[in-house]
Amino acid sequence: MTTSTDGQPLPSLLDLITKVDNLPLDFSPTNCSPYYRFLVAPDPRPHGFIHPTTVSRLPWPPAFAIAHAAATVTLAAPTAALANAALQDAVDAALACGRFPTLNGLHSEPFRIPGVRNAAYPDQPSLLRVERFAAALFGINTRGAHLTAYVRDSTTGAVAGVWVARRSASLYTYPGMLDSAVAGGVKADDDPLDCMLAESEEEARLLPAIVAPRLRPAGVVTLANRNPRTALVHGEILYVYDLDLSPPAAGDDAAALGLVPLPGDDGEVDEFMLMDWQEVVRRMRAGEFKPNVCAVMIDFFIRHGLVTPETEDQYVEICSRLRRKLPMPTNAFES
Repeated sequence: MTTSTDGQPLPSLLDLITKVDNLPLDFSPTNCSPYYRFLVAPDPRPHGFIHPTTVSRLPWPPAFAIAHAAATVTLAAPTAALANAALQDAVDAALACGRFPTLNGLHSEPFRIPGVRNAAYPDQPSLLRVERFAAALFGINTRGAHLTAYVRDSTTGAVAGVWVARRSASLYTYPGMLDSAVAGGVKADDDPLDCMLAESEEEARLLPAIVAPRLRPAGVVTLANRNPRTALVHGEILYVYDLDLSPPAAGDDAAALGLVPLPGDDGEVDEFMLMDWQEVVRRMRAGEFKPNVCAVMIDFFIRHGLVTPETEDQYVEICSRLRRKLPMPTNAFES
């Protein structure tokens, strides 16, 4: 067992995933006590799980019906526009009442509530939305996208280095920690690819003309998190992309070709570093990475044959935990 400088055991790769995927594996719509199920009438499936403290503290607008015996919070509105207005009223009430100190108080971009049945809102199917910073109050699935940028060895073709971003020290969340080369929340009206192309230019000065032909969708990582401080729960749907930034030929100037990420004008990144994958693992285990990025990196290492069944005893469980079944629906047809 590897230990830190103070003699404490370092987390395994599975431990790093479990830190963010920490909702009990048997948590489900029928086994979710003490959480209230968040329903969008007439859809019977819960689209989120709301902590009882949130239920009791929030001045709920009239469009929400609270049933304590059934432990449900039901949003009922005849159109998507009215449902979205009710969700915004609830967020505004949460800010105004002063009972939610963990909210940062700044309005943000809207997140989609995934999987709402089309029949519920034929005027705008599947486009219910809630502000990003308040999504955890409703316990919904959130959508994010992560791009892992890397370079290959010109002789062997193996992954030779991974680009890692250091988050700005002024960010509200995880300041100064290490992160994916490019990452962002997927806005309600965007697709994951839209997010990646926009964030690549804003955060890393990687132009669409460079990124678009090299970007490869590589699947999804799904996690279910219970915040240890607030006990709020939410699901994470993380669309993962690979970006090979290797120069076309050995000796080519990668920087001159626009293949080197640089901190963008949005001020979210302080620096980019090219690390070999073992260094990334070492720093993840030392706690230097934003927690959910560890799952994205581990997924990348598995897909590229860097972590294998021969080198990792917990390989099977790691692979299954990276794509756990979420207790909230991810599409409108899911039963």
